[in-house]
Amino acid sequence: MHKLDTTISIESLGFGGAGVGHLPDGRVCFVHLTLPGERVSVRLVKEKKSFAEGEVVRLLELSVDRIPPRCPIFGKCGGCAYQHLRYEKQLEVKSGQVRDLLARFGGIAGADVRAMLPSPEEWNYRSRLGVHVQDGKAGFFERKSNRMIPASGCPIASDEVNVQLAELAANPPRGNQRITLREQSDFFGFSQVNRGAAEVLAGVVCGMFDGGGGHLVDAYCGAGFFTKRLLGKFRDITGIEWSHGAVHAARASARAGENYLEGAVELHLPAALAASPAPETALLVDPPAEGLSHEVVEAILANPPASIVYVSCDPSTLSRDIKRLSSQYALRHVQPVDMFPQTAEIESVSLLKIL
Repeated sequence: MHKLDTTISIESLGFGGAGVGHLPDGRVCFVHLTLPGERVSVRLVKEKKSFAEGEVVRLLELSVDRIPPRCPIFGKCGGCAYQHLRYEKQLEVKSGQVRDLLARFGGIAGADVRAMLPSPEEWNYRSRLGVHVQDGKAGFFERKSNRMIPASGCPIASDEVNVQLAELAANPPRGNQRITLREQSDFFGFSQVNRGAAEVLAGVVCGMFDGGGGHLVDAYCGAGFFTKRLLGKFRDITGIEWSHGAVHAARASARAGENYLEGAVELHLPAALAASPAPETALLVDPPAEGLSHEVVEAILANPPASIVYVSCDPSTLSRDIKRLSSQYALRHVQPVDMFPQTAEIESVSLLKIL
């Protein structure tokens, strides 16, 4: 049976980039490629008891913040979510999403979430890009799909990476595969994808440690991106990283006071935290999107350091982890940094102090 189109008003943007409105029956409706303040005609493509998903049939009233996207495949490609939204508003939206998720999943109403710091570059910032090759064509996957969209350029990739993408599109290899394009200076993937914003992020992390102290444990330390910058603030630093290549790179330039442990954080963290008195110990964590494992949280609570600086790439798992640590820690503030303009990704740095 054909379903009639429905007109709704978009009230906000959810984490991930979809517009959020309400259907006449009160259910929440998520609509891709819409913005707050817009009135849209939608066709429902997925319905559940408490929510629905719709696709745009017509934009009836446009947001004052809407701008033309730069990319011809924007809206189809799964990489970018906000090319149709002016950049200043992107920053405001992402900061609000962090605040909302902390309230929803962390139980922290009115958290001190600072205004998101912008990336020095809104476009052409990615020094590394994953590209798919299928059936003799190169490009990117569609949003929520494994269907491939051919592409010979990407507006958020650097000029050097875009040259490689154009060459790949013109001469794709045989077979289906995923290829990582990278700048020559990318150092085998151990450097940051957005170098300009990464320096902003590093400045925030260093600032959150105040005057420093005795022993810093840098969990998920990679090749020492933060560790190297924090050496002057601490007596000694223990970095923990599972990647052999990253640990090798970190050790190659290590100075007095630097010690790098290769292996899982779950394996090394208990002893690293117990190696010095708690009041003299600080912890830096920069976990993957899944956040902290149960074992890591238990290790922290068993030997609680005086402060924790938590670098997060997913505010929902950040919120969950802060709630799990709340028996011994209070969240002081959160500083979001826009590492990935035009996308729905949110990077942030949180300061937690022992109660």
